[in-house]
Amino acid sequence: MTTDQTSEFRRALERAMRDFNLDPLSSTQIDLLVRHYEMLCKWNVKINLTRITAPMEAARFHYAESIFGSLLIGDARRLLDIGSGAGFPALPLAVLNPAVEVTALESNQKKSLFLSEVKDALRLENFKVERKRFEKFDHSRYDLLTCRAIERATEFIPTVIKSLSAGQRILVYCGSDMLDALSRRFKENFSIETKKVPAGASRLIALFSHTPANQNNR
Repeated sequence: MTTDQTSEFRRALERAMRDFNLDPLSSTQIDLLVRHYEMLCKWNVKINLTRITAPMEAARFHYAESIFGSLLIGDARRLLDIGSGAGFPALPLAVLNPAVEVTALESNQKKSLFLSEVKDALRLENFKVERKRFEKFDHSRYDLLTCRAIERATEFIPTVIKSLSAGQRILVYCGSDMLDALSRRFKENFSIETKKVPAGASRLIALFSHTPANQNNR
């Protein structure tokens, strides 16, 4: 990891925030995300965290897209990121929203170790890591769940949505095809709000809010 690469990522991140029509980050927030990016690149040599590490691509696809989800967080105070991997969207969302308790749920031992090292290095009080499978984890205390870049997403995400209780919501980062399939399947008991990711081809974020069945029949 070179100084030039770090500087390039910093500039790319600031540009990506503008391109996504997002508010500028504070200098502290930028420093925290730059530190995460540096650690990601270092660890990625040893373990497969992500195939996208080039400064401009990482700034847009990983960081700005993750932060874009903040537009749909609303009044959430406890957020669970399922299959957090390298920390997306959990880490950027935690940096941007210090009042939100963000838990990165990652069952892979090496990836969860990376996330724990990130937490210690960045000293984020609102960020925690849990190394468990979703099926074995009690998610009832969280008012918002997030899913992004999940393996076997077409099978897994519907399972997560069906497990939500009334009042819980899930924020899904996905493509238009997956959104269409999820919308058709869950339109009866969920309200769905979507936003298109700027310059993201068919990338979208969708907020599924669980509503009582009789509310939809009024």
